[in-house]
Amino acid sequence: MRRLNSKLDVDFISEKGNDLSEKTYIAYTPLENYMCIAIAESYDNETEENSARIAVEAALAAFERKPSLKRIPEYIQYANQQVFMHSTRYQLKASIMVFVTDYTRMRYGVCGNTKLYGIFGNLFILSSKTQTIYQQRLDEDASKEPDVSEIHNMTSYLGKERQARPFISKKIKLTEGSVLLFATSNMWGRISGIEILDAYENTKTNEEFLDSLQELLLSLQGHDPQKIGSFTAATLSVEKVFQEDVQKEKKKKRIILFIIIGFFVILLVLCIVFLSIRAMDRKKIKEIKEYDKKGVQYVDYGNYTKALEKYELADTLADKLSLSNWQYINEKKELSETVSGRKDLLVLLQDAEAAYEGKNYEQAKKLYTQIQKEAVYQELGYIESDASQKLEEIKLYLEASQCDALGDMYASAGEYNDAISQYEKALELLKKTGSIDKQAEIQAKIFDIRSKQKEAKAAKEEEKKAKEEEKKAAEEEKKAKAEEKKQKAADKEIIQMNILIASANKALEEGRIARAKKLYKEVLAKYKGFSGSAEDADKVYADIVALGQAIIEAEAKALEDAEQERLKLASKYILQAREAIRDDDKKKAVKFYEKALDIYKELDIWDERTEEVYDALDELENGEG
Repeated sequence: MRRLNSKLDVDFISEKGNDLSEKTYIAYTPLENYMCIAIAESYDNETEENSARIAVEAALAAFERKPSLKRIPEYIQYANQQVFMHSTRYQLKASIMVFVTDYTRMRYGVCGNTKLYGIFGNLFILSSKTQTIYQQRLDEDASKEPDVSEIHNMTSYLGKERQARPFISKKIKLTEGSVLLFATSNMWGRISGIEILDAYENTKTNEEFLDSLQELLLSLQGHDPQKIGSFTAATLSVEKVFQEDVQKEKKKKRIILFIIIGFFVILLVLCIVFLSIRAMDRKKIKEIKEYDKKGVQYVDYGNYTKALEKYELADTLADKLSLSNWQYINEKKELSETVSGRKDLLVLLQDAEAAYEGKNYEQAKKLYTQIQKEAVYQELGYIESDASQKLEEIKLYLEASQCDALGDMYASAGEYNDAISQYEKALELLKKTGSIDKQAEIQAKIFDIRSKQKEAKAAKEEEKKAKEEEKKAAEEEKKAKAEEKKQKAADKEIIQMNILIASANKALEEGRIARAKKLYKEVLAKYKGFSGSAEDADKVYADIVALGQAIIEAEAKALEDAEQERLKLASKYILQAREAIRDDDKKKAVKFYEKALDIYKELDIWDERTEEVYDALDELENGEG
């Protein structure tokens, strides 16, 4: 109906010029309700295939499947895909213009440097823009004519990338009596707008108009050192356009009005919903803040159980906050993170207290250290102070345990004075912690040793009185020999112990901790049975203690080095995961992130590094990364 009640005539010329093969192509398809004209120009070195023809035929094929004024971007994208797909030996490049009309209105899209002119009454009513550096320079300063060579320096064209970036015009009404001129770059780049209007004014038909343009272009060949390549020009003469039904237009306007009214009704409903959600969120936020305030008060009172109850209620309420709308979104996220973090901190505090009460001081030390850092972040100063105090007490307990162990060692070796000295050091440390049971236990050990000392002393004095007279002379002689023999044995033992200590130290320097520990046990066993003087024993004892401390430090360093190696491996996995994300291999990225997470779990690390891995995994699962 539209085609029969309108009259649009198409004429065109196409020449290969001085090119070895045709570089331009034009075709059009008139349908009952739509007409499409596609004109293209190739810019590649391919001689067996004409990329301009591929682009035009693809655009028209897409048009024939779904004719519409709105689908010009789809036609150009399909043409780009076909050009890209045919780029086998060389990269194909083409400029294209796709023009579609419904015999009443028109719309065009351009990707490259093909141009469209609209002429009415010997005046330009339309002049399309190209996607070239020439056009950019012209837009920057219209008074200055850019370099003509920039016409072929395109900012966008078919085959450049998988997604073309064309310019799409608005819908424009066709004007009866007007002529639309389509021209490739070799035509409009060499002939000015004034020359085009002059040629149009001096001709009567479109055929004469095109012939005049061709003659004008060829006449310029002698003045231009650059040879003219392929060119194509086409005209669309708009003699009669289809007049749309007025009643249909009114009906269309009524439909649009109903749509607008419906839109505003929906908008009003959405506003009511948003305001309702806003009110509900305000109420929930107020309740959460009240729970948070009470929780902080309980923390300041030291009642962590009650504080945890409040934060569990707050966290449950925070989970019900709607984060899918823009209402108080930042405040809701911040409040949710605050109550969740404080609840987790109080749960961690319970675990630390359980480890402390169970005398698992190493575990308690790790937990309280983590609590101390987290409490500063959560702005819970009382918990931070409490954790610091507990860490100090744990330090005293560990030092007291070392003194107690040394006291037991000396007591078992019969070195009662040294044992009592170590026990008294342990008591001084325990007095600062307020541990009554442990103090009573050590005091009992001291009492037991002193009782043994008194008994031994009394027995010796009794025996001495009984035999003093009859064995005085012999005893003196025997004592002298015994002392001499004892001193020799003691000297020998000291030499042996010094050798063992030196060997252990050398083993430590070489990194053989197991060997050093074995030698340490041997020298400790010899020290327990040492029968020399206290002065000699003290000298050896200092070396033994130093060796023991060195072994403890070496083991700690070895453990720390092992942990650092594991952490380095975890960091490596994270880097590999990020590299996999850049390569769009999400499955591989998840695998590396999970390996890093296993290492953090193994090392009992739950800080921001673990959180980053969890966040990265969440992003991958949600399709974001």
